[in-house]
Amino acid sequence: MNSNDRQYQLFQQKRNALAVLVKQQIDVLHSLNMTETEANIRKLEERILTDGFKVLVVGEFKRGKSTFINALLRQEVLPAYSTPTTAIINEVKWGNKQKAMLYYRKPASGSTRLPQEIPVDKIEEYVVIKDSDKKEAKESPYEKVELFWPLELCRNGVEIIDSPGLNENEVRQQVTVDYLSRVDAVLFVLSCEQLGPSISEQKMIELLSNCGHEDIFFICNRFNDIRKKEEQERVRQHGLSQFGNLTKQGTQGIFFITAVDALEGYLDQDVNRIKNSGIELVEQALATFLAKERGRVKIVRSEKVFRMSIEESRKIIPQRESMLRTDLQTLEKRYADAQESLRLLEKERESIVRRISNFREDIKELVRGKARQLLNQVGDKLDGWVKEYTIQEGVKLFSKDIVNMEKAAKRVVEEVTQYLSSKVEKEFTQWQRQELQPFLGSRLDDLFKELEDKAGNFFSDLDRVRVEISGTKVSKLDVEVEGTKISPINRILSGIAGFVFMDYGSAAIGGLFGYKEMLKSLIPQLATVGVTYLLVGLNPWILIPAIFASGSLQAFIKVNGINDKVKQQVGKEYKIQFQASNQPDEVANAVAAKIKEIEDGVDGGLGNEIQSVRTQVKSILAEKQKGQANVDQKIRELASLTDQLNAIDGQLNELMRQVAQM
Repeated sequence: MNSNDRQYQLFQQKRNALAVLVKQQIDVLHSLNMTETEANIRKLEERILTDGFKVLVVGEFKRGKSTFINALLRQEVLPAYSTPTTAIINEVKWGNKQKAMLYYRKPASGSTRLPQEIPVDKIEEYVVIKDSDKKEAKESPYEKVELFWPLELCRNGVEIIDSPGLNENEVRQQVTVDYLSRVDAVLFVLSCEQLGPSISEQKMIELLSNCGHEDIFFICNRFNDIRKKEEQERVRQHGLSQFGNLTKQGTQGIFFITAVDALEGYLDQDVNRIKNSGIELVEQALATFLAKERGRVKIVRSEKVFRMSIEESRKIIPQRESMLRTDLQTLEKRYADAQESLRLLEKERESIVRRISNFREDIKELVRGKARQLLNQVGDKLDGWVKEYTIQEGVKLFSKDIVNMEKAAKRVVEEVTQYLSSKVEKEFTQWQRQELQPFLGSRLDDLFKELEDKAGNFFSDLDRVRVEISGTKVSKLDVEVEGTKISPINRILSGIAGFVFMDYGSAAIGGLFGYKEMLKSLIPQLATVGVTYLLVGLNPWILIPAIFASGSLQAFIKVNGINDKVKQQVGKEYKIQFQASNQPDEVANAVAAKIKEIEDGVDGGLGNEIQSVRTQVKSILAEKQKGQANVDQKIRELASLTDQLNAIDGQLNELMRQVAQM
C-alpha cells in the first residue's frame, strides 16, 4: 500500500465511523417515532456511504486529456485519437469486473429509456465523434457512459469524469457545465505546446471559480516533448506565472507532465519512465487534496445535519414524556382542540410557498427583460465590431486559395464568426458580473430576509401548538449546533430540501448556518447558469453552418474584394441569427428552475414540521391505548434514549477531533 492509498483509506475509516454513529442515531429516531427526521437521516446515511470523490477532467481538444486520464487509471480505458472524440460524459468507477452502462438523454416529451449495458469493446461507437460537422454529433441521444473497472484509484472511492472538450459544440459544453456543481476536484489539462490560456480556457477558468472551484489543478501536458532544457525551464516559468494566481493551490497546483510517457511507463512497468513523466506528483497532490481537504469537508457537512437531528431528539424526549404522563382523555381533547391551529399552520405554509412562487415568476420576467435588453445592446455593437476587424487569414488570390475559393472563403467565415462570438461572450461575461449577479443578489437577499421572518413566525406558532398539546415547552425555533443557532429558513432547508444546497459552492463548511452564506454560493451559480444558457446557440460551430446555409455568401466568392465582402456578409448574417435568438427565455427559465428548488424545499420542509406534530401525538395515543404498563415501560425507555444520545454525542465529538487532525 502506497502513501496515496493510506490517505484515501484514512478518510474511509473516518467516514465509516461516522456512518456507524448515524446508524445508531437512526435507531434513536425510530424509537422516538420521529418519522420525518428519520427519513432525512437515512438519506444522510446513504450519502455518507456512497458519496465518493468525483474528479472532473476538462480541457480543449488536442491537449491529451484522454491519454492523461488513462495514465491516472494506468490502463487504456478511454479512447484517445487525434480528432475530437468525446461526444458524451464518461464516468469511470470501481467495479470488480469490466462493465459499461449507457444512459440516454431525457427527451423533451415521452419517457426516459432505461440504461442499457453495452460491450466494453464497443464503447467507441457511442462516445467517439466520427464527424463533428454532422448533426448527430451535436445532438447525441446519449447522456453518459458509466465504466466500471477494477482500477486501484477507483477502489479508493475516486470517480474520474471525462468531459467533452471545451472548444466542441455547445451541447457537449453545456454537459460539462452541468457537472461543475457536483464534483470535488477539477483537473484542467493544457498543452505545453500552446500554454495559453485560450479564450475558451479563460472562460472555463472563470466558470470554475463561479461554481466554487478555487483549487484547480492545472496539468501542463507534453512537457518532455520540449527537448531543450533551457526551453523547458522557460515554459515552466511561463506556466507558473500564467496559472499560479488562478488556483488557490498557487504554484503547487501546477504540474508539468507527459501523459503518454506515464501511460506507457505503467503499461510496461518502467519505473524510470513513470518518474520522469511527472505523473506521480499529480497523484500525490490529488490524493492529499481529496482525502484530507475535500474529505474533511464531506464529513463536517454531514456532521452538521447529524448534530441537528441529535438536538431535535433531545427536545422531543421531554415532550413525549409529558404526553405519556397525561391521561388519555385530556391528551385526546388537547389534540382535537389543536386542529384549528394546525389548519392555520397549513395556511401559513401555503402563504410562504406562494410568496416564493410569486417571486420566482417576477424574477423570471425581470431576468428575461434584462437578457433581451442585453441582446439588443450587443446587437447594436455588431456592425462596429465587423467594421473595425482586420482579417488575419484572408483569401489570397495569388495562392492555392484560387483553386478552391469556397474552402478559402469558409476559412474567413470561421475566423470572423469566432471573433464576433468572442466579443459577444466578453460582453455577456461582463454583464453577468456587473449586472445579473448584483441584481439576483439584492433580490434574493430581500426575499430571504422576508422568509426568515415568516419562517420564524411559523416556528413560533408551531411551538405554541406543541405546548398546547404536550404541556411542556419544546422550542423548535432555537435549534443550536455547537452553540450556533440555526436560522429558521436553513432549519427548513437542511431537512427534506437540504441536500440541494450541500452541493452548491463546494468549499464553505459553515454554509449551513445562515442564509447569507448560502446565498454567497447560490448567487454566482444562478448568474453562471443564466449566462451559460445565453451563450448556447451563439457558439461559432452552430452559427457557421447557419450562415453558409443562407446562400448569401456564394455571390462574393469569385469577385474582387472578397475578404471585406465576406466579412460584411458574415456580420449581417450573424446579426440576423443573433437577434432571432430565444436565449432570453432560456436564461429566465434556467434561473427560475433554480429558485423552484428553493420553493419545493421550503414547501416540503414546512410540511414535514407540521406532520411531525401529528406523528408524535398519534404515536403517544397508540402507546397509551396499550395500557399503563406499556406507558411506564416507554417512560423508562426515554431515559435510556437520553443516555444513548449522550453517548452518540460524545463519540461524535471524539471523531470530529480526529477528523480535524487529518
